Amino acid sequence: MEQLFNFFFVFFIGFLGFLLFSRLRVPVAGFLGSFFATGILNIAGYYPYFNVKIVSFLAQAATGVMIGRQINREFFAHVKGVSVSILTASVGMVAVSLATGYTIYILSDASLSTALLGGAMGGIAEMTTFGVSLGAEPVTILFMLIFRLLIAITSSYWVVLFISRMIPGKTAKELPRRCDKESYFRKRDYVILAGTAFAGAWFFSALGIPNGVMLGAMLFCGILSVCIRKTYKFDMGARHVTLIALGLAIASNVTPDVVGELHRLLLPGLASSLVSLVGSTLVALILYKTSPMDIVTCVLCTSPAGLTQSTFLSEEMGADSLTTSIFQSCRMFSIIAFYPWIVIAIL
Repeated sequence: MEQLFNFFFVFFIGFLGFLLFSRLRVPVAGFLGSFFATGILNIAGYYPYFNVKIVSFLAQAATGVMIGRQINREFFAHVKGVSVSILTASVGMVAVSLATGYTIYILSDASLSTALLGGAMGGIAEMTTFGVSLGAEPVTILFMLIFRLLIAITSSYWVVLFISRMIPGKTAKELPRRCDKESYFRKRDYVILAGTAFAGAWFFSALGIPNGVMLGAMLFCGILSVCIRKTYKFDMGARHVTLIALGLAIASNVTPDVVGELHRLLLPGLASSLVSLVGSTLVALILYKTSPMDIVTCVLCTSPAGLTQSTFLSEEMGADSLTTSIFQSCRMFSIIAFYPWIVIAIL
């Protein structure tokens, strides 16, 4: 009961941050407002204990359910059609990770292993844990990853607007619409949907698949929707709740030790964030030239802002959020699966 009360207290603080950022018209206000409000709470030492992993699990599963509604019978053909572009994006983001890591190494006193892992485009928990096994500095790695994530989320919206105005052209190509005969879920169908989402999230997570919670819920719910020939929808309130929960979950990592690194790593953090943004944008331009995707979707597919945040931002900007989630998922998998081996080879 105490943990439940603590969660609602922190969620309320995150909700106040969301209201403030919404009024200021900040993009992805649910996540950023919640993160900053509850992050300040954590730094001040007033972040009460509750099981953050459960909150993160539920929020990621909810994200998967929301994206899964777009899956239809043409989904796998769609994935096959962009497989070369997915490979290009994954290789490109590994290269951007290395460039970002070497930027940190040159501009700071961090060891090479710490810098390279701090430059990784994703996998906060995985890169930090791997850093411990290599004898790197986990606090420095955590600081660089969170700092760059925030910079990317804050700037991605403006980067997308700038690029889309500079390169007008192809419009977003969404997946073919569902058959008109399909109807919306009824109330009892949502109970089955919730159970399906939980089963998929748990199964993929148990397999150790990167971002398995979100991917499992997305695929299982999408397949359920296709099989019963019904679709479902969520209102903006559900999206805001999910983003607030994700924000406060990540803010639990913002401890005084992490903030204490600010004076030492501010310049490397800003420089590496610039390198990651420029590098990911160049990869996006390659995708735009070699694929039928629109420029907004391309930029969000390679954005270092993170899978969940990029997916929600793509929905806000009218891009193809399902394609964005597919590319971001493959990028995350590539970084977690192959990047540590590249770091070992370099060291």
